[in-house]
Amino acid sequence: MTATTTQTLSTTDKAIKLGQIGILLVKAGLVTEQQVEEALSHQLESDTDLIGEALVSLGYITQHDLLDCLRRQLNQERQEYQRSRECAPIIRFENVVKELDGRRILDNVNLEIPNQKITAIIGLSGGGKSVSLKHMIGLMKPDSGSVWIGDQDITTLNNAQLNKVRQQFSMLFQSGALFDSMSVFDNIAFPLREKTKMKEDQIRRRVEKALREVHLPNMGGKFPEELSGGMVKRVALARAMVTQPSIIMLDEPTAGLDPIIERSIHYLICDTYMRTRYTMVVISHAVPEIFNWAHHGIVLHEGKVLAAGPSIDIVNSKHPVIKQFINGELDGPVKVM
Repeated sequence: MTATTTQTLSTTDKAIKLGQIGILLVKAGLVTEQQVEEALSHQLESDTDLIGEALVSLGYITQHDLLDCLRRQLNQERQEYQRSRECAPIIRFENVVKELDGRRILDNVNLEIPNQKITAIIGLSGGGKSVSLKHMIGLMKPDSGSVWIGDQDITTLNNAQLNKVRQQFSMLFQSGALFDSMSVFDNIAFPLREKTKMKEDQIRRRVEKALREVHLPNMGGKFPEELSGGMVKRVALARAMVTQPSIIMLDEPTAGLDPIIERSIHYLICDTYMRTRYTMVVISHAVPEIFNWAHHGIVLHEGKVLAAGPSIDIVNSKHPVIKQFINGELDGPVKVM
């Protein structure tokens, strides 16, 4: 066995032992391996993806330093993605056309969603963003063209086959879409009770973990009317994560929130991604801010893909429509007044 192999195995063993977040915090010099191991021993469950919160609770790191470290790591990954541009797509549109009420909403759209990356989709209202999302999860079928999830063209599947593919997805709706008559706990538990055969004690543990993941421990007994707008979005994200999907769709996750809460939701998306490595697709009007939290960007305009690629490239685009939209300018090719 070579020294290189020994080192590789050692790094792998540490990653398994301390978790990816634990390793990241140690490399950043914010905590020691011993502190990570101690935090793990204090956790209710041996979940290395929640090690950051355990370290915060023990006073080894502040919440601010934890989130800032994750944010810096995401930014580094965004820069690496811009340089390499290499990532296999998990979702693909091929020549997708969709008309509604005589208007062409998607006009021969070709796009790719990279696997295990955060993709931001932006564009003017009515540009095809939400319709694209509905095609991705099979709620709509194109008039022509194909929609691929992995190696399956979902436009050819029957309902049973499509439902099986949908098990990979979870959705955070713009309004949160919580059931007013249900407690926070029951809202989050709902998909587990509906779609799985898990026992109640298993569901309880899963829901309590989901609440800790969105920084709302001990809030299960509350009802939606008792929550702020930001808390509603956090509960909705917990419900989206509780089924442990591989792809999460977020439709305007910061709509209606003030700038401070909006930023906290972006940090939460970053935190969720860094812990889980889910593929995340975010429809947002929070531009240009959203591009600071995404690897990949797609601009839809009048039913067509105006631009697609690393988010850093989108922000720096010289295209007049994209520049006008990102800068929020009244003067430009898009006439609004």
